[in-house]
Amino acid sequence: MREIRIVFAGATVAAACLVFVATMSAGAQTTGDGSTVSGAGSTQVSQGSVTGASPSELDAVRQDVAEEEQLPDYSRVVDNTSGRRFDAAGWTEDLTDGLAHGGSYATSAAGAGDARFKLKVPTSNDYAVYAWWPSKTTNSTAARFGVRTSSGTKWTTVDQSKDGGYWVQIGTYDMEAGDYYAVRISDGNGSGRAVADAVALVRGVASPPPNDLAPADGGPVSDGVHVDAGDATYSASNLSGRVKARRLIQRGRRHIGTPYRLSPPAPCLAYVKEDCSCFTRLVFRRFKHLRDSPVTQFQYGHNVTSRSNLRRGDLVFFKEHGYGNPITHVGIYSGNGHILHASSYFGRVVNSKMKYIHNYYGARRIRPRL
Repeated sequence: MREIRIVFAGATVAAACLVFVATMSAGAQTTGDGSTVSGAGSTQVSQGSVTGASPSELDAVRQDVAEEEQLPDYSRVVDNTSGRRFDAAGWTEDLTDGLAHGGSYATSAAGAGDARFKLKVPTSNDYAVYAWWPSKTTNSTAARFGVRTSSGTKWTTVDQSKDGGYWVQIGTYDMEAGDYYAVRISDGNGSGRAVADAVALVRGVASPPPNDLAPADGGPVSDGVHVDAGDATYSASNLSGRVKARRLIQRGRRHIGTPYRLSPPAPCLAYVKEDCSCFTRLVFRRFKHLRDSPVTQFQYGHNVTSRSNLRRGDLVFFKEHGYGNPITHVGIYSGNGHILHASSYFGRVVNSKMKYIHNYYGARRIRPRL
């Protein structure tokens, strides 16, 4: 499936998530967090519930996803202890942390080149690239991730001072078959040092990343690595919040690939058919009871004051019909500008870029029980 950047259909207010072509005014609009967003570019498709896409566009996208699902599952992990599959000349290596993948990581140094990860790509296709790092305030706020694609290297800027200790999606890319250095990391222009810890390659948009855990969460330590008991980048005061967010994202990723169906009228059935608010309700159900409505779910929890303050596990809301209309779509923030959500556009539960859903309205932070 080619990288598709168009947005999607579907939500009446009461049912939340119906198909409708929305027309927005071109002026700046006020969002739920008090910021303003320009209406320019409103003719693009939205990848949430109200797509605005034609039936033929939707058929093409969903057919690509269906074809990917017929291929064998594939995932490959390379971390900084993977021998010749990791190259970081001039970087500071053998650093340890309880939230690093396998317990160790490397950081950039003045004058060093890029860190590189060699990955085997079995067939030419679309792949999701994930990365892992331990969050530290000294990490780069604008690290550069370069992914080798069929049309050249695509670069993405990532804030590594947040979202650490778990797999974070960098993007989805059309990649050629082969065994080569597919991912590289450099400092970028932000403050702090870039971190090279681990990357994962996963086939398609409808497959989750490996279900790995950091040593601090009970995961394994790589051979030859020694992690001290107190060597982790969290304090006792924020441990519970981090673990709750990880468990929410872990549960949400289990639903990736579930078919999209509007509910109501269809029933909300876990792993069988889910729409946007059905998905969030199911993910949260062991932690907090939510009603199957994006409009109602916006009433739960605490307001997140701005998009820059989003944390993994936050509920994020959109008004795809326009800011003067009700909420149409909801998902779960998963880090680095991505959300887990049941998408009418893809016809599946996916983890995709939030910026391709029209009219971000606001976010709510629910503090579920562990």
